[in-house]
Amino acid sequence: MERPEIDPHPEPSRPPDRHRRLGLRAALVSSLTLVSRVLGYAREMLAAALFGDTSGVFDAFLTAFRVPNLFRRFLGEGALAVSFQTALTEVDESHGEPAGAVLFRKTLGLLMVVSFILSLLVMAAVSMAPDQLPGTEWSWLGADPDAVRDLTIRVMPFLVLVCLSSLVTGALHVRGKFGAPAFAPAAMNLAWIATLLVIAWHFGWGDRSEYGAESMADVERHMAMARWLAWGLLMAGVVQLLIQWPALRAAGLLGRPGGLSALPEGAAGPGEVLRRSAPLALGAAVYQINVMVDGLMAESLLSNGGPTAHYYANRVQQFPLALVAIAATSAVFPALQQLGHRRELAALRRLHDRTHLAIAAVALPAAVGLFVLARPVVEVSFEHGAFGPEGVDRTTRALKALCFAIVPAGATGLVARTYYSVGDFSTPVKVSAAMLVLNGLLNVLFLVGLGMDVEGLAAATAVTSALNVAMLLPGLSRLLGLPKSDVPFRHALPRILAAAAVSGVAAGAVEQALDDVLGPALALFLAIGAGGGAYLGAALVLGIEDVRAISKKVLDRLRPGRG
Repeated sequence: MERPEIDPHPEPSRPPDRHRRLGLRAALVSSLTLVSRVLGYAREMLAAALFGDTSGVFDAFLTAFRVPNLFRRFLGEGALAVSFQTALTEVDESHGEPAGAVLFRKTLGLLMVVSFILSLLVMAAVSMAPDQLPGTEWSWLGADPDAVRDLTIRVMPFLVLVCLSSLVTGALHVRGKFGAPAFAPAAMNLAWIATLLVIAWHFGWGDRSEYGAESMADVERHMAMARWLAWGLLMAGVVQLLIQWPALRAAGLLGRPGGLSALPEGAAGPGEVLRRSAPLALGAAVYQINVMVDGLMAESLLSNGGPTAHYYANRVQQFPLALVAIAATSAVFPALQQLGHRRELAALRRLHDRTHLAIAAVALPAAVGLFVLARPVVEVSFEHGAFGPEGVDRTTRALKALCFAIVPAGATGLVARTYYSVGDFSTPVKVSAAMLVLNGLLNVLFLVGLGMDVEGLAAATAVTSALNVAMLLPGLSRLLGLPKSDVPFRHALPRILAAAAVSGVAAGAVEQALDDVLGPALALFLAIGAGGGAYLGAALVLGIEDVRAISKKVLDRLRPGRG
């Protein structure tokens, strides 16, 4: 019997479409993101009660923490991660999943070396940094530069752990695994919370009447607490990385016995990933340098507690932003990449636009509600222990300004990822660079020229966020060649905004009516529920299709006999 001829170089089978059921995936990511954000919120509440609203040491810790975050964002979660996801998608599609696993392992090893060396270099540079920015009289490290240096050196190793974790997350997303990556931040927050509880047990919760804001005892106590917190941060980074390791094996990314040990000819390698990440790194660096400049300006131009108020306002604003826009963007980005790689531009435009509209249907009422309830949210969340009314006032003003950035900031992330999915990395970089310059100028104008407090930084962020997305959106058709949108934005957005306004009025009325009767916490809880119910009712009456579709799915699930 004649044996069939075997091709010695078989064409790798095309991997299955891992990016179906995006609605279910977005719901999973959003649910786990919610858990992480709730835990993160609890973490910030504990830190506020421990350090208060006027701690110069905690200001220094937050400034120090921005340094590894600066590099983490564009090296781990930003440039390298996006570049790696693009390369892994291409290798999986063209050479098969075993080749993709080789690319992952080699890139992980390279990132470990690069991030470790970078961490050491930054630690050395920070230890020698002058108190004032060279060539100026700007005390860029604030009133206590020694604390900023000390704490920056202690938290820098976090860079290595979180960069590796971010690359692992990106690889798992490409392979269609979203559970472990979405749970990892929650695990990190649990470790962080445990550290804060240990600090509280050892040092006590503190009391504004017991420790004066400017007393030496307060400063020394807070410095010791901040050093313990730096160790806890490193432990949290280890937890975040290890929690994803079993999912790597399940996804075949750690390799299998007898599998490939080298990349096939023509497959992108770690060097190609780095080369592709260069323009992305510039774009991400521009944004993160912007964040870093905001932090340094808060540290150097505002009184004690200014950086803390700015940080907490950002954390509250990030709650709806991460839960809705960032979660949805993370869920659809692998599918955008796949469509861009296959040049299915009509489907790419449709996915982009439908995701934008779905985000707007939730982000707009969230922004309106948060603006209306800003003060009670800050009071219930942070006015405990050493955190007092002055901190509430400053944080509330900053939060109200940042509410105007929720929708455009969420939109910018999705638009930029759409540019990346079709290979245009330069346009988002150029726009981000322009916004960096404008943000710095607005910071100086608002803080120095107009004498504004922390809300000046937030207002500059809101303005530049809106301009950023406004400059990127027209390029989808003009630069990328995507077909004209068939999603009814002009029909849907006014209705969403009207329903959001109804929601805000209902939430504010309920909170004001019940605050004195039931207390701030229960009144806030009921106000949020009233706002959500009012939005749902108004959305159904106005015919907002995304809300109707979600409501129908929920009702179908609740029917007897349905899973």
